[in-house]
Amino acid sequence: MDEKELKDLRRGNLSQITEHKQKTNLMGDKIMNYWLHRISYLEPVSYPLLENGLLSIGFSDFCNETFLNKVSNADWDFFDNAFQKNWGFKPRNRYNLWRFIAEMDKGDWVIVPSWKSFSVYEITEPCALLASDKTLTLPKADWNGTSIEYDSKTGLLKLQGEAEYLDLGFVRKVKPICLDIPRAEYADSKLTARMKIRSTNANISDLKESIEYAIKNFKAKKPINLKSELMNKSIKSWKALIKKCLQPEKFEKLVQKYFEAARANSVIIPPKNPSGKEGSEDVDVIAYFENIKTAINVQVKFHDGETSEWAIQQITEFAKIKGNNSEGYVNQYWVISMADSFSEESYKKAIEHNCVLINGDDFVEMLLNVGIQNLDDI
Repeated sequence: MDEKELKDLRRGNLSQITEHKQKTNLMGDKIMNYWLHRISYLEPVSYPLLENGLLSIGFSDFCNETFLNKVSNADWDFFDNAFQKNWGFKPRNRYNLWRFIAEMDKGDWVIVPSWKSFSVYEITEPCALLASDKTLTLPKADWNGTSIEYDSKTGLLKLQGEAEYLDLGFVRKVKPICLDIPRAEYADSKLTARMKIRSTNANISDLKESIEYAIKNFKAKKPINLKSELMNKSIKSWKALIKKCLQPEKFEKLVQKYFEAARANSVIIPPKNPSGKEGSEDVDVIAYFENIKTAINVQVKFHDGETSEWAIQQITEFAKIKGNNSEGYVNQYWVISMADSFSEESYKKAIEHNCVLINGDDFVEMLLNVGIQNLDDI
């Protein structure tokens, strides 16, 4: 909650701070919010609860149906007065409970930071629940192996053998989206800084892209580092420049330059219509690597959008005609295209004929990795 929202709360102007829970886009769909919620209290119990799909918060003094119903319906006056009545003052940390009950909603994502990592959960129900709710599925024990049970007097949670109940008042049902994401490898600077705030929870919807980027990279096992960030920024601009400045013949020369930079012993661009050509067979660049006795035969396409299976047909027909005339080289067959992707049929044919498909993004990354010079003649 930012300073403007806090001022609205003090003025009792709820319309400006609770409307986001009802916000929809132009299509009428609810806008999902992203929350940070820190477990820094009763960790030996709170983390097992989370593993059971229950995100928890304290404030057990307010664990009753009336309080839950009123606050769930955004009754700020009741909420504020309840703290004054029960505690004799209005602590600043009450905003954490307000966000937990009144603002979080079904479908929202919650980021839970822990030591050197963080996990992402989705809230599965629109309303919070009392921690005393007997329908909850509790973990069998805390981190120390002590059973978790309900206190016979208050109905609140307690540890077996302990006289005092646990100060946990409310829970939200959640399901895991992505667990144990290492902070150092996958959280960018903005997300890292936000996870250091001292508040128990906060709306961090402005970090939507950072959160989704972290999850995407974690699942792909691509940690954030300077090289990968430079690559991500460079690929788009290089790709646009290549498409703007080159045409098919010059793009073939760029592929030739790539193989020369990759230490091929010789790279040739065969004539376009050689004598004896029988059909659709075609190869645009051939790179010879003497040390490993390998020849890479490449069909080159300067395409936008999608490359069809025709390119695979051309290179595979060439492979059939070349046959055993390998001159002691192991032959590989590639298609390099500046297109964004290949057709579904292309991938099927490539697997069938053991052909390597390289799209525009892949090829630009290859160029950046080897580094190329002497582009004056392209």
